[in-house]
Amino acid sequence: MAAEPTFPKEFLGDWHVLLGVPATNLGIQDEDTGLIGGKVKFEADRLTLDLPGEQPETVLTADCKLLTEQRVDEKNRPVPGKEAEAKLAGKVTGDRRLLWATSDAGHLHVKILTSDPPKTKGFRGFYLSNQFGGDPEALYLVLRRQAVPARSKHDKAADAKRILGEWTAVAHYDDAFLKNPGLTGKRTFSITAERINELDAKGQFVRPPVGFWGAYQIAEPVGALGAIDLQLESWAGGGAGLMGRTPSLLAFYGDDLLYIAYNETDKRPEDKRTRCERLRSDGNHNLFILERITNPSPTPAEPVKK
Repeated sequence: MAAEPTFPKEFLGDWHVLLGVPATNLGIQDEDTGLIGGKVKFEADRLTLDLPGEQPETVLTADCKLLTEQRVDEKNRPVPGKEAEAKLAGKVTGDRRLLWATSDAGHLHVKILTSDPPKTKGFRGFYLSNQFGGDPEALYLVLRRQAVPARSKHDKAADAKRILGEWTAVAHYDDAFLKNPGLTGKRTFSITAERINELDAKGQFVRPPVGFWGAYQIAEPVGALGAIDLQLESWAGGGAGLMGRTPSLLAFYGDDLLYIAYNETDKRPEDKRTRCERLRSDGNHNLFILERITNPSPTPAEPVKK
């Protein structure tokens, strides 16, 4: 009887990289954005990763064998997704582990260990329940079927127009490259000329105590990235987080794909806060990846502040 293929038929073919970190594991200097726009091809038992560009370079091939035992977390609860043994060739070589799962937004999340697994009891089949983040010992990929446009040239006036509309946050990372976050569900935002508002499942404004909403202004670009000054009206990071002025970064890839990175904790006075310098998530920053909703729901009336 033939072995079950690693990747099912519905995942075969080409996918495109929304996020790939840390890219330095593949010798790419731009750790945060160097893999965005790359391509991953899935065959029944093989994954191939190409860099972005007109003449793409294949930097990693993984020949995989599906592991069928049920994975559990540290409390013996089932873990979503599947696992394979992977023989890596290219910029990284050796026998490694590969984990993959789909998110509520229909994207494919892949984590490839790029060093030997830790010598801990029960490593095989025993993982933290939020295992799909990045860390220095792994390559973490978020993939979608549609091609990713090249990064747009940023201009204050153009960004102020591009940002308007409704967006779905297909990924949200909180300390992503330190804590290995779980796969997050979809979140929807309505961005007007003055505000970012989060919407609930019925398309109504919602203002949770911990969230990402408030007034904003587009600022002059910083190098190759756009800039946005948020005026957050909720705790960005819970009780240890911040409110008020939050100088942040953004990047557009085409008009319908938006990345926003913002400080999560900064207890200094608002006039002393400085703009984050990298489009990433780490111990002090959160990262949203948003895709435009092309047929938005009717915008509800602004709720009255209490």
